[in-house]
Amino acid sequence: MGFNILGKSVETLTDDLVYSLFLTFMIKDYYINKNFKSIWGKKILQWYHSNKRDLPWRKKNNQNFYAIWISEVMLQQTGVKTVIPYYKRFLKKWPNLDSFFKATEDEILFLWQGLGYYQRAKNLYKAKEILKKIKLEIEPDVLKKLPGIGDYISCSICAILNDKSSAVIDANIKRILTRAFDLDIYNNKYNHRLKSLATKLTPEKNNRYYCQSLMDLANLVCKPKKPLCIICPINDECLTKNNILSKLRVKKIQKKKKIGVSIYLKFKDKFAVETSRKRLLQGLAGFPITNFIELKNNNKIVKEQKLLINAWLKKHRLTESFKNCGIIEHEFSHFYLKLLLVQINLRRKLQHQDFKWLTKEEFEKRPRSKLMNKVKEKLM
Repeated sequence: MGFNILGKSVETLTDDLVYSLFLTFMIKDYYINKNFKSIWGKKILQWYHSNKRDLPWRKKNNQNFYAIWISEVMLQQTGVKTVIPYYKRFLKKWPNLDSFFKATEDEILFLWQGLGYYQRAKNLYKAKEILKKIKLEIEPDVLKKLPGIGDYISCSICAILNDKSSAVIDANIKRILTRAFDLDIYNNKYNHRLKSLATKLTPEKNNRYYCQSLMDLANLVCKPKKPLCIICPINDECLTKNNILSKLRVKKIQKKKKIGVSIYLKFKDKFAVETSRKRLLQGLAGFPITNFIELKNNNKIVKEQKLLINAWLKKHRLTESFKNCGIIEHEFSHFYLKLLLVQINLRRKLQHQDFKWLTKEEFEKRPRSKLMNKVKEKLM
């Protein structure tokens, strides 16, 4: 008895059509056999060896825990081009783990300023303090106990350094697998299916190259917008090839709009600086700043800002008038901020436990965020 697909005998179909239909049904059921896994891995690795990017953390002398760890933390939610100069400066100042053990939190934050997501830098400090006291084991379950290291970074480090057969899944790899297997991102089983596919496709050997090949493929070919399907090595294995609507399907999250006020509080040749307690900017120096509130009506922005500044003045028992110095706009990962800048010239220095009175030269030596650099440029 012959095998039938869609009511037709295999003998009546071309070899290419048989393979195409078989591939469609196999992948739709997320069934990965040895043959498919072998073809998938071979095509990706062959492409990688001819097209891999020349990146500083891939240099031979950087194939160690410290150098890979720093790169993976910096690359979280930050593009390669942005990371490279920071990475080089970081390793120039602290070339190995022993030298990094001597770094202070302020020194780490100072080199990190402008890179964003400052909790990463604070976690590096916490993690290296722990590493001082324990014997390092490069195993996913061990690394995940360190601050700032989750599933992705732990598996990536172990794969790159020890060729561990651990499924490495970041946003780039998610995009490839979602497109290739036509996964529904809105399905409540999406994450489970994604992890299952990634695990089944992870090779027993050469995972150190396989996981990096997927990252390069996502950045060079399977791009978030305008993917280059025609040159993709796994074009034949992709269920959404050339289907631009499916290729670009993403969850759209509407960013909130918030407002706040930053205060340039001057006394003679010095001004007040505080260390931020806000999670976004925690540990960084900056001008005093009010809470951020969500803006729901653009027509009320002036009124809301006036309420914020008046509340701040009342809290600090100040009666001096303030000068409006303009507005700056800044985009965070999950909201847009409009920040009103005001200047207050004091008749006497305000004594407050959170304030340090610094000159411009002293302020330049403190770690600051991109937001505070924008404020500084506007005010000074």
